[in-house]
Amino acid sequence: MIAGHFLLESGWQSSRCSHAHEVQSLEPIAHSAELPYFQPAPIDLHVHGAGGHDVMAGEVSLRRVLATQAQLGCGALLATSVATPIEAIDDFIDSVRKVMASPDPGSAILLGAHLEGPFINPNKLGAQPPHASAVDSNALERWLSSGVVRVVTFAPEMDAENVVPVMCERYGVKAQIGHSLCDCWQANAALQAGCGVTHLWNAMSGASHRDGGVAVAALATAHSAEIIIDGIHVDEMAFRAAYRAIPNLYAVTDGTAAVGMPDGVYRLGSHDVQRIGNTVQLDDGTLAGSCLDQIRLCEVLRAWGLGWEEISQLHSARPAAWIDEASLGRIAPGCGAHWLERIDEELVALWLNGERLEIRH
Repeated sequence: MIAGHFLLESGWQSSRCSHAHEVQSLEPIAHSAELPYFQPAPIDLHVHGAGGHDVMAGEVSLRRVLATQAQLGCGALLATSVATPIEAIDDFIDSVRKVMASPDPGSAILLGAHLEGPFINPNKLGAQPPHASAVDSNALERWLSSGVVRVVTFAPEMDAENVVPVMCERYGVKAQIGHSLCDCWQANAALQAGCGVTHLWNAMSGASHRDGGVAVAALATAHSAEIIIDGIHVDEMAFRAAYRAIPNLYAVTDGTAAVGMPDGVYRLGSHDVQRIGNTVQLDDGTLAGSCLDQIRLCEVLRAWGLGWEEISQLHSARPAAWIDEASLGRIAPGCGAHWLERIDEELVALWLNGERLEIRH
């Protein structure tokens, strides 16, 4: 049992929480300034690595990524691939399946896989390795039938027969537009079919008052989109435009193996990438994912003037809603006992399954 100020769906409530792995009850108590604050644990739907390890490097590396992410405040995540030959995606999915079947205590919860490629535009790779391909329906169905894939990023112009959205809907998987050069009308058609958007503004055709691309379609009609909140990939005004326009905009890190590590060279799929300060880059200076963790993400949003309630929506409630995880992203009886603990402005601990883990700063 723990006492504190808990962020419920109705707002902050001073409560005594009875819990085991799940929240059992929340009994209101008198307000006390000395009590800590608890809000739902962050959920990151776009993670490539952490702690010097890449999620595509096998089961052991994936487990180390999850352990590091928990130390840095992430409660649950989707392991995210990069474009790679089909056989490597098969191996990646097998690693995800094994880790989900036998999770490690004290590690971020692995919710499944996000396939960011290979069905993306080879002329809009960003930092993706050069393995983009047209849609292979047999491979896609094999991956989706594994039961561990939750999100698929694709470029609509690489999917002339509209295979990805249709097949994803059949399997209850979310399709997202990304690494795409399609025009705003083709993007709008995908959005109207229920697709989301991968790292809005980055690696896509942009916003213009004429002949706009994915970004302008997203601002006009998207219901859900992810956005990288490191203050580098997207600046404050671009964030605010999206925040005002898209009802279910949610935060991701696009974190790589450089998360939680010093400056140096790390792997992103088959690429070497370099952490330099708060950026991760290819040799030519192209941003290559990020070294962003949940602590820094919160710092950026606080600096942009958002309240803790808004932050919790962006990095917890909304991503949970997008992938239909009803027991995550909120604090209520029957939900997992997964929280961020805060004292004043400092995030001090992550609670997973009712167990407290001190955050590494």
